[in-house]
Amino acid sequence: MKKSKYFIILGLIVLSVFSSCKQSYHPGKNIDVVSEPTMDVSEIDALLRFIENSGDYINSTAFPALVTASDVYENLGKYYVIDIRPHEEYVEGHISGAVNVRSNELIKFLEDVVAPTVYEKLVVVCHNGQESAYVAGVMRLTGYSNAYSMSFGMSAWNKSLDNWSSKISSDFINQLETKTNPIEGQHPYPALATGANCGAEILDARAWTLLNTPFQKLKISAERAFKEHNDFYIIAYMPKDIYEVGHIPGAYNYIPQQDIKKSTLMNTIPSDKKVLVYDFTGQTSAFIAAYLRMLGYNAFTMPMGANSFMYNILKQNNRNAFVSSEKVNDFPLTEGENPTDKSFEKEINPSKSAKSASPKISRSGKKEVSGGCS
Repeated sequence: MKKSKYFIILGLIVLSVFSSCKQSYHPGKNIDVVSEPTMDVSEIDALLRFIENSGDYINSTAFPALVTASDVYENLGKYYVIDIRPHEEYVEGHISGAVNVRSNELIKFLEDVVAPTVYEKLVVVCHNGQESAYVAGVMRLTGYSNAYSMSFGMSAWNKSLDNWSSKISSDFINQLETKTNPIEGQHPYPALATGANCGAEILDARAWTLLNTPFQKLKISAERAFKEHNDFYIIAYMPKDIYEVGHIPGAYNYIPQQDIKKSTLMNTIPSDKKVLVYDFTGQTSAFIAAYLRMLGYNAFTMPMGANSFMYNILKQNNRNAFVSSEKVNDFPLTEGENPTDKSFEKEINPSKSAKSASPKISRSGKKEVSGGCS
C-alpha cells in the first residue's frame, strides 16, 4: 500500500512539472519528435537540446535560407512576401503582393493573420538583406521551415533602391591580419531567465525578445570593428582558405555548418563579451547572430560583411563579391498602401494570382518532450 501511494505521489509530481508547460508545441511548419523528457535542467540546456533535436537549423543543409530576387519575381503569388521596412518606404515602392509588417509585430501577425503553411515560401524582405536574414533566422528557429530572406533585399529588386553598391569597400585591406588565431579555452553558456519551463516556451520567449530589439542596435560597421577589435570576440564565419588570406585583427575562424554547435566549438565562445560575427555579405552572419542571441549571447553582425572592407580580395578570389550588374534587377515596384497591383499581377503571373491574407489556421505541431513539455 505504501509503495503504491509512493508511485501515485511521484506521478503527481511529474505531472505538475509537465503541466506547468504547454501541452504541445506548434512550430511554424514542422519539427522532429523527441522521445526523452527532461526535468531539472537549466534554461540554456533545455533550449540547446530542443533546438538541436529540432533539426539544428544553422548546421543543416537548409542553411542559410536565402532566395534570389529573380526567384521571387518568377513566383509572385506563390510566395508570401513580408516587407519589414518602415511603412513610408513600403508606400514609396514595394514588391507587388508584399505585406508590410514590422519585425516587432511579426509573431502576432503569423499567429493571427496569415496561414503560413499555405505558402511554399515565406520571403522576408528589407533594404539590403541584413535585417531580413536576421528575422528569417528567428522564424526558422521557431519552426517556420518555409521562411527565407531575399538575398540583397530591395537593393536587388530595383536599381532605384540599390544601396549596396555604395557600401562596398577595400579601405581596410592594408590592416588585415593573416596569422591564424587559435581557438582556445572553454566558457559557460549564457544564463537565461525567461521563467519558462521547457525548450519550446523558452524559444518563444527569446524570439519575442529578439524581434523587439531594434536591429539597428545589432550592427557593427567595419570601421568600428577595426578600431575596437579588442572589445569584441570576433568570429570570421567563413572557409579557412579565405580567412587565411586576410581577416580582422584578432578574429577567430569558425567553419560554417561545423563549428558552432554544442558538440564542437560552441563553448569556446565567451558569454561575458560582445560577440561580432562577420561573413562575406553580412547575410549569413545575421542568421548566426540571431542564433547566438536566441541562446543569450550578446551577439552582433557586420552589415555587408567582408564586402565592406576587403572587396577587391573577395572579387579576386571569386568569393561572394557584390557586383551590381549581376545582382541588381529592374523589376517593377508597386506604390501605395495596397499590397497588390491587380493589373500587374495579371500581366506577370496570370496563372497564379496572389493569395490575400488567409484566415488563421493551426500551425502543424507535434508534442515536444526534450525540453520538459509533454
